[in-house]
Amino acid sequence: MQDILQFINSMIMEGYLGLFVVCFIINMIPFLSPSNMVLSGVAVLTFTLLGPVGLLEAVAIGVVVAISATLAKLIHFYVVRGSRLVLSEERLKSLDSERERVEKWGAIALFIAAASPVPDDPLIVYVGLTKYNTLKFTLSYFTGKVTITIAGAIVALFVGVLTSGFFESMPIVIASIALTAIITGILFKRKTEGEESDMLQDILEEQVLGDSDDSDSA
Repeated sequence: MQDILQFINSMIMEGYLGLFVVCFIINMIPFLSPSNMVLSGVAVLTFTLLGPVGLLEAVAIGVVVAISATLAKLIHFYVVRGSRLVLSEERLKSLDSERERVEKWGAIALFIAAASPVPDDPLIVYVGLTKYNTLKFTLSYFTGKVTITIAGAIVALFVGVLTSGFFESMPIVIASIALTAIITGILFKRKTEGEESDMLQDILEEQVLGDSDDSDSA
């Protein structure tokens, strides 16, 4: 875990590009639901090592984290949409029957999932399989994500200001604790939620196994 923490810290220390890359990598790992709000806060506290961080810089950090998260989830979205090719006609008809409801509630559901601790990967699988509009997906998800990442960055900014006068290294201590919490949460979720959370895997396995059983019985 120490190596992972050092990698994240070193990437963030590279500036906005490093922050974008590390956040993109973390968000590309399916079903781990990392806290991008905490990542924004960690980035703000780490950036204080490079120089003073103001409100505009904190907002910029929040936007960078939100963009990286959105691009990663957009790739997941397209992968899921492509998986429709291996599904049966019956399954596709069932999914397509949900399209009207997804069109009605998809935007607000994506916003809430992106702006809250609620795991968003199952929802991304759902809207991807129902061929939700890509532009609506991107805008809704980014709007929700940038709301929470900017909030996290601003909170961390004020924490850094309030603690700097009492204990110079306090922001870095807080950042280290937050990073440890993120990695621990990722490992714990991976261990305890893996198969239960993987809706896409369940659907594909059901389809493949179902087809195999049918062929065997025939």
